[in-house]
Amino acid sequence: MVALIYFILYYSITSIVHPLSEISKVAHKVSKRDFDVPLFNNPSNDEIGNICNAFDRMIISIREYIDTIWEKARTEAELKEKEIEMQALYTDAQLKALQSQINPHFLFNTLNTGSQLAMMEGADKTCTFLERVADFFRYNIQQQNHIVTLEEELNLVENFVYIMQVRFGSRLEFIKEIPDIRLNTFIPKMTLQPLVENCIKHGLSNTKGIVKLKIQIKNRFIEIKISDNGEGMDSEIKEKVLKSVEKGEFKLPVEMLKENHSPYEENINKQNGTGLINVFSRLKLYYHKDELFDILINDEGIKGTTFVIKIPTNEYV
Repeated sequence: MVALIYFILYYSITSIVHPLSEISKVAHKVSKRDFDVPLFNNPSNDEIGNICNAFDRMIISIREYIDTIWEKARTEAELKEKEIEMQALYTDAQLKALQSQINPHFLFNTLNTGSQLAMMEGADKTCTFLERVADFFRYNIQQQNHIVTLEEELNLVENFVYIMQVRFGSRLEFIKEIPDIRLNTFIPKMTLQPLVENCIKHGLSNTKGIVKLKIQIKNRFIEIKISDNGEGMDSEIKEKVLKSVEKGEFKLPVEMLKENHSPYEENINKQNGTGLINVFSRLKLYYHKDELFDILINDEGIKGTTFVIKIPTNEYV
């Protein structure tokens, strides 16, 4: 009888002390920030079972909270990395713009054109020309606001095309189709002008260069097409430009330049290709989306190249 009572007491005490001892061990590990501990999964409905189940829920809650924090930190780190990449790309684009501004040949042509206008006619047109040049330079060298409205970008294009038309006269025709919509959608600064400049360079390879800029609304996207009537981009160059953007390579692949190009042609292709990669990469980084840009090479018989940009918009335009 005594043995039976002893056994019952031992079993009762053990059934209480052992779970509490295990809980104590687990609690000690948790206090050391070790959350990789086994759950109790106690099926009983007594006080000990309730304590074990409550402890299990606490461990699961802590693990989920830690996972949430890590995921948030990872997302913030990725966004920060993309922000740094975009800043680097913008700085590169800005430096190229500054270099083109202080290029002696460009400045000589611009000032010479202004001088000729002053000699040939009244001061009004000369004043307009110089104002456009000043606005163009001012826009490029502004340090703040890496993101601008579509309207501001189009104004820059207008100034740039005006300067080029004064320089090349009837050799350059600029056609634009812009619907009557609000143009306050945001876009990375210096996105459109490099594409227009590219088209002007290639369009002027013909007797008369024709550059078209068309904007239309498609499925809550603002689609912008900029095209020229030049010889058309080589399909190999197109693929390598798009592949570089896809891989996050912000420089032009060396093999993009053909061996039979002259040094001048190689320099032009390198500048244009790198400029395209810069523009497309900044679009990808800013909107966190792929397939917002493309290069269309016209079919045989129809010369020219078309750059396509799709700007996401959450507003009704």
